Amino acid sequence: MNAMMRTLTTLFLLAAFIAPSLSAQQTKPATAGAAPTGREYRLQALYRAGIAQSYEFTESTQVVRTHSDSAKKTYQRDVKYFMTVRCLESMKGIVSVVVNLDSLTYAFTQDGLSVTYDSQKDITPKNFADLNSYMGPLNRSFELTYSPYAEVTKIGGEQITWIRDYLKENSADMDSVLALIWNQSVADENLLQLGDLQKRIIPGLKMAVDSSWKHQLGLRVEGIRFDDTVRSKFESYSGGFYVLRTKDTCDARRDQRVHVYGVPYVTTVLDGQAVVDQTLSLASTGIIQTLTQHVDAWFRGKAANETFSQRITTQNTWKLTGQYQW
Repeated sequence: MNAMMRTLTTLFLLAAFIAPSLSAQQTKPATAGAAPTGREYRLQALYRAGIAQSYEFTESTQVVRTHSDSAKKTYQRDVKYFMTVRCLESMKGIVSVVVNLDSLTYAFTQDGLSVTYDSQKDITPKNFADLNSYMGPLNRSFELTYSPYAEVTKIGGEQITWIRDYLKENSADMDSVLALIWNQSVADENLLQLGDLQKRIIPGLKMAVDSSWKHQLGLRVEGIRFDDTVRSKFESYSGGFYVLRTKDTCDARRDQRVHVYGVPYVTTVLDGQAVVDQTLSLASTGIIQTLTQHVDAWFRGKAANETFSQRITTQNTWKLTGQYQW
């Protein structure tokens, strides 16, 4: 019996020594902050009713236009909006938010011409057609309804409906180019470009790092709408943040009618393409932290009897600046 007890005691002591060692090996984390290979994470933006996020949006655009006689025109624009995204309702993956562009700063330069505007300092906006493209949605709230898969299924709201109706009722008293500028500034495409931070890049599904998926992407660059099916990738996870990236091309919608700065007639888009590189940082809490878009685009347009081409480089950034209850 004594021999048996000594044997059991020895085995117990060995087990007590070995077990913690194995446990430590099994629970030891991988490289700090790195995602374990093959692990899946739910990539979905989350909103809570009564909670609002504040974002700073910046746009920096450079344009080179070449006319049929080889004459060139260049200009640059820098824009900043401060915007608020408030969640009205979130139920079973269907989310309704209200977006408001609270303030605007604008700077335009071209061959010695300089036009600036600050909505918090300037009482009256400058009479400048390009600026009107950014004045339309300023302080006119609009509602976006999202599906569980980041698709905007509805755009509306009393204020945006009112301005659209007003423009329609008074169209006969407006210059055709000016009417087009104002109508397109409050059109769905522009509201989505400014207010939809998800851009359908967030799949709303469980994905592992390095996974990729296809989705629709719409861009509005220099008033031109580009649409296509693109591929996005779950690029990395570290420190509680998911990084999603899109590198692809989008074709311009042909035959769309647009206003182009410095062209006195309505322009019809003949063809064009945009190369987009966009990166979205999503916190594991479901809050969008940043979205950056770098776009190199070109298009050919025709206005009256003039055919011209335009190359555009634009950098857009949405950055979270705070959250609060309302």
